[in-house]
Amino acid sequence: MKSDARADIISEKSDRVVTRTVTFRGTVQGVGFRPTVAKLARRFGIVGQVRNMGGLVQIVVTDTKERIDAFVRLIEENKPPAANIVRVDIQTIDTVRFRDFTIARSGKLENEAAVIPSDIAVCENCLREFYDEKNPRYQHPFISCADCGPRFTVMERLPYDRDTTTMDDFEMCDFCAREYAENGDRRFHAQTISCHACGPMPRWFSAEEAVDAPDRAMREAICALRRGGVVAIKGVGGYYFACSPFDAAAVRKIREIKIREEKPFAVLFRDVYAVRDYCAVGEAEAELLRSPARPIVLLEQTSKDDCTIKSLDAGVCNNSRFVGAFLPSMGLQYLLLDAVGPLVMTSANLSDLPIIRADDVMQTLVSQDRRVAGMLYNERRIIVSVDDSVLRVIAGAPQMIRRAKGCTPTPVFIRNAETLTASDQIFATGGQLKSAFSLSKGNFAYMSQHLGDLDSIESEDAYLENFRRMKQFFDIEPGLVVCDMHPRYYTTKFAEEYARTARVELLRVQHHHAHTASVMAEHGLQGPVVGVSFDGTGYGTDGKIWGGEILICEGAEFGRYAHLRYVRLIGGDASMQAGWKSALSHVLSRANSPKNETDDARVFDVDISRIIAYSEREGTLDEFGRQRPQIEAAIRAGVNTVESSSMGRLFDGVASLLGIHHVNRYEGECAILLENAAAAAMEHPGADEACDLALGFHRTVAAAILAQCEGARAAHKTSTVALSGGVFQNKILMEETLALLRAHDFETYCNIAVPPNDGGIALGQNYIGMKYKEK
Repeated sequence: MKSDARADIISEKSDRVVTRTVTFRGTVQGVGFRPTVAKLARRFGIVGQVRNMGGLVQIVVTDTKERIDAFVRLIEENKPPAANIVRVDIQTIDTVRFRDFTIARSGKLENEAAVIPSDIAVCENCLREFYDEKNPRYQHPFISCADCGPRFTVMERLPYDRDTTTMDDFEMCDFCAREYAENGDRRFHAQTISCHACGPMPRWFSAEEAVDAPDRAMREAICALRRGGVVAIKGVGGYYFACSPFDAAAVRKIREIKIREEKPFAVLFRDVYAVRDYCAVGEAEAELLRSPARPIVLLEQTSKDDCTIKSLDAGVCNNSRFVGAFLPSMGLQYLLLDAVGPLVMTSANLSDLPIIRADDVMQTLVSQDRRVAGMLYNERRIIVSVDDSVLRVIAGAPQMIRRAKGCTPTPVFIRNAETLTASDQIFATGGQLKSAFSLSKGNFAYMSQHLGDLDSIESEDAYLENFRRMKQFFDIEPGLVVCDMHPRYYTTKFAEEYARTARVELLRVQHHHAHTASVMAEHGLQGPVVGVSFDGTGYGTDGKIWGGEILICEGAEFGRYAHLRYVRLIGGDASMQAGWKSALSHVLSRANSPKNETDDARVFDVDISRIIAYSEREGTLDEFGRQRPQIEAAIRAGVNTVESSSMGRLFDGVASLLGIHHVNRYEGECAILLENAAAAAMEHPGADEACDLALGFHRTVAAAILAQCEGARAAHKTSTVALSGGVFQNKILMEETLALLRAHDFETYCNIAVPPNDGGIALGQNYIGMKYKEK
């Protein structure tokens, strides 16, 4: 060990006094860990030092073994709220004498798995100062301390120090510098510390003028919002488009700008009490809303009798029965909400392109598109674009829908892959839709933020940029690349090219196996596990399109126990948008069914005969009657069709058969509206036949899952079930299925840390890669 300026090697031996290094692994940087250790050391009378080492924190202390052990316990019991200690390593070294306890200069550790802090919402202590007129940081838009503020989005490299973040662009004033250096202060070594005198401040830009004065910039933005304007507002991970959720014209204007006709918008509320004016909020939902990640939480809308409460414009949520609600993560947002009330806040991107983070790009858009009244920005650079995370509560537990701000890049610790070392490094490329990749070092799997659908050059560029950044950030050189089996995915081609140029092994993993493996990774399951994997599409080992799968998974291996009966879907990928094509395909395929004896797997079906009878009686597909003869001929001949076992396409088809919705204007719309109809039947049974049939369909699918799991249990002697795939974002189906399985003594597991949709399959791929390397 290199000597610190305040330490020297003791030559004499002591029977009681020893020097030990204590290394803390986990989320220990950027969460106020070093300042907390320094405060506790002073209180406990411990001498030594603490410093960042790569992505870890290491302390060196000299004292008796008993007092050192007690000090470590004190740290574990009093760690900062956002800290998460995964492991503590203690080693005795040559004795070192210290005069006091200091925070030493950061160092490096070779080939260690680091944990980078996610962005943390403004804390309660900072908020109290924010609203205290006597406090120097009264209404400072970017107030923060050692316990809160931006982290991942402003970090340029490890370790997490002032000079490795974009806050290094702002020189601290004397007031902030004193707090930064004072042991005992809440901002002791708070890397994002700033105030009105030295930090980033709001600025305004519009096609007419640029305003640098912070107070006037805020007034311009507030006035524009009050007038029904759309304002681009710079957040932690990129820009938002904002407007009043009560103004129909403003909401329509954002839809026109984003080219987003129907997909619901999120709404930013000041606090949970404001959310309760519009949504049902239980304890679990309130906890998610207030959590440091400040995710968007999907909440069921409620009707209010209070006529003093404004109604959200119908165009905010459109046909969804949920409101995507979230709370402020920074002082700037509190200033806006205090002035104008709730706001639509949606990512500033055009259609499905990446979110805008660069000030010059947004200035160009504002200059060219007069529908945007102006932009409220600041000069703190955003290093990486990150959307808001999205979660919901299902069966009393959180379910991740989109993993992004506040969650990325905190790794998933794979408990049952502990034989791997830091030299075992894997790159899992993920899927094509809702894309995210994973890089792992040892048994730490780092998930990228949600990167969206890879259907544009811009999205592909964002994928490459983030891969290069995270690879460099965590010092990872993959020795194994894992990808999906689909030959046309961008991620598959990227994996093939990377493996070829880097000369490393490439492992192809079946899509639905990866879904189930993502649950196994989260919960430390080895297997055998019954994997129920339901989604819209995935490339099967037989070259067909899978999506209604019952798998038996263990380690890196899987077998196909059963699948939904194959049908011939007309139009290939085009059927994903046209629910009516799925409907006709399911109806007509029953008379012209493809052979299902292509493997040893069992075939199961979902009875929709009553739904077909209803459709024929009510003429729900009459408007597509002209296409029926051609579609029937194509299905009979197998022309322009794909054989599919997709449960997602069955949900689309049933929505169309019941006349609920015929075309997906955004992914999953037909299925979402089918679930809405089922929810209506739960609330008012017997009021509408189509809704009653929709609910019956959900319960029939849940019963089919139970039946297949019962068969798998008998055949494979396991009661462990993992539910994954985009279909299980359906709240009614998930809760019905969980209730049935638990009532029949199954141990059920589902995704929590990553989404059940394709945003989570990179974790499953990575887990399979780990098990492959172990074997």
